[in-house]
Amino acid sequence: MVRFFLIAIATGVVYLIGDTLVALIFAVIVASAIEPVIEWLKQYRVPRLFGVVLIYLAIGVALFFLIYLIVPLVLEEMHMLSTGYTVLQEQIRQGVKEAGSLPFLPDFELDPETLFTLPDQYVTRLGGGVISFVSMVFGGIFSFVLVTVFSFYLAMQERGIESFLRLVTPLRHEAYAIDLWERSQRKLGRWFRSQMLLGTIVGILIFFGLTLLGVPNAFFFALLAAMFEIIPVAGPILAAVPAVIVALLASPVLGLFTAILYIAVQQIESHVIVPVVMRRAVGLSPLIVVLALVIGATLGGIFGILLAVPLTAIGAELLGDWDKKKRALMPE
Repeated sequence: MVRFFLIAIATGVVYLIGDTLVALIFAVIVASAIEPVIEWLKQYRVPRLFGVVLIYLAIGVALFFLIYLIVPLVLEEMHMLSTGYTVLQEQIRQGVKEAGSLPFLPDFELDPETLFTLPDQYVTRLGGGVISFVSMVFGGIFSFVLVTVFSFYLAMQERGIESFLRLVTPLRHEAYAIDLWERSQRKLGRWFRSQMLLGTIVGILIFFGLTLLGVPNAFFFALLAAMFEIIPVAGPILAAVPAVIVALLASPVLGLFTAILYIAVQQIESHVIVPVVMRRAVGLSPLIVVLALVIGATLGGIFGILLAVPLTAIGAELLGDWDKKKRALMPE
């Protein structure tokens, strides 16, 4: 009975501080990702504190210039879309009218006005899902600041999490808990860096594809695709929509080829790049990665997909240790 009440209390506490725990999880992942850079700087006698500050300053400067480059392009694209949307509507009306007059499509009936309501409805639902995702993971700007602050202090303290584990772990399990954490931390760091690599690869593919097609502002759309790669499922769609619309304003054929490009890149990314990169990053087979993503989506939606691979990697470490212990106890 006492154990039941303790579990109930622990569950309630986790529910109440869920946003903070999520921020802490992401902070651990970020701190683990930059740990190799800190160790590399230490080889050149750069103190840990100065190295961490240097890394965060570099990230902050990069984000500043990223925003500085993106905002004018976003405003330009919004102006282009607002001025060209009427032209696009008229092109669609004319295309539907011509399709209805074709002899091999005698029963073709479609009200073009319904097409104009679909994008609004779809983007609204999609945008709502992304807003929910951001709210769930970061809990707004305050939780984003928490992620930054937590990750900064975790990175600044050498073996800080190890000291915490020594405090909360029974003495007989202390060595194993620390060893498990060190292995898991390396995998979490590799997973985070692999996410950055995926975004870079997708951005490069989109950039070259749009450049070959002649779509305006190819660099901006490639940057958008790279950043939205971190958002599972909805990210590639959100990145594709503005590029396809801009291409449609130039030419319906160009819009079609742009949509095909995004679909092709998404398929290559999902079925080729992700399994290979994640296998090298966390040591899991492509089949396990795909299964983890499916289970994560079923149990936790977008957030479950985002954490499926790193948590599976930690679970694989536990199962591997259990298997070794079982085999060690088996008689020869």
